Order: sequence, then structure tokens, then C-alpha cells
Amino acid sequence: MKKTVFKSVVTGLLFSIISLQAQAGLLLVEQYDNYWSNNVNSLISYADNNQADSTGLFGEIDFTDDPNGFAGAISGSNPWPSANGQNLGTNHSLNNTFFARITGDFYVDTADTFWFRTFNDDGVFVYIDGELVINDSTLHPEMVFEGSKALSQGNHSVELYFFENGGEASLEFTVADSSRQFAHFNDVNGPVSLNTVAVPEPSTIAIFALGLMGIGARRVLKK
Repeated sequence: MKKTVFKSVVTGLLFSIISLQAQAGLLLVEQYDNYWSNNVNSLISYADNNQADSTGLFGEIDFTDDPNGFAGAISGSNPWPSANGQNLGTNHSLNNTFFARITGDFYVDTADTFWFRTFNDDGVFVYIDGELVINDSTLHPEMVFEGSKALSQGNHSVELYFFENGGEASLEFTVADSSRQFAHFNDVNGPVSLNTVAVPEPSTIAIFALGLMGIGARRVLKK
């Protein structure tokens, strides 16, 4: 009985970690409904002290509640997470007043100056490695904002806060190196990659889990 329980626990752990491995290369999008502020510190505090109303993992940050009117720079977009896959339309109460926090890590192959661009309605704040590179605290129709930062080779972090208060709710967020050719973060031809989550390869995890089960079995047999 003890051996079976131990095996079940380790197997569950194995599949959970492999699931995380499959999610590598995605950004976490958390949507907080019925709250907004144009003060980024207020948004940070709210997100740190409240549970998100909806969450999702996305490789492309391209959202809108107005799929027929949102331009952006790259075709295609998704409904916001709280819309649950539905195109609810501009001014729908579910997406009329909210903010979103978007976080994750990305990898840079070659040191360069990188550009970050948003098409947004309403405002947005973008942090790269903790430095504010886009600072838009205003309510407005769709507008374009850019910021840049010199990055070394290796892993870097992104944290974005978007807020919406009435009207269209749209955001496209892309990245470029000094070539200024913008792409989504998960674009295989883009300048960065998102596959940087520090999770071991499934084969490594499997060997580790089997080792744990062997140790557990020996302990059970001794008892």
C-alpha cells in the first residue's frame, strides 16, 4: 500500500512538471475585472493583493474586444481572457473596466538594443528587467508607443500593465532588435525566444522520478 501511494505521488509530480515543460515559451496574462487606474503603482498593489478574475498563457500578446476595428501591426487577435473566447464587442460590460498584468521571461541570443512596441487603447506600462521603458498613463483611442533597452545575451524579464476604462480595449505587444523588424515574442523568426522556463527535459525528469520510486520501493521492502 505504501509503495503504491509513493508511486502515485511521484507519478503525479512527474506529469505536473512535464505539463510545465509544455507551457514553456508562454507569457502569463492575468485579467482583473471591475478595477482600473492610470497609476501603475496602484495596479501593481492591486494585482499583488487580489486574485485575478481570469488567467491565460499566450505566446502572442494581441487582444481586442473590437476585432473588426483594431489595426495593430500584425494581423489577427484574441479576445481578452475574461471573454472566454467570445468576441463580445466594444463597450461590453465584461471588458469595459479592467486591467491586465502580463509577465514572463525571454531569451536573447545576441546582445543588442531591443525595441518594444505597443498598439494600445487605453494605457500601458512596460517594464523590461524592472526598468520602465513604455509609460502611457492616459485614456485614448488606439495609439502606438515604443521604448528601447540595451540587453545582453541571456534571460530577461518582461512585466506589462494594461488598463481599460470604457470604449475599445485593445493591446498588441511586439519586440524587435536594432533591425526594427517587429515580431511577436513567440515568433520563431523573431529576435527573441520565450522558451526559457527553467524546467528540466522530460527525459531527465523521468529518470529522476524513477530514481525516487526505486528509493521509495527499497525503503518499503526494508520495512
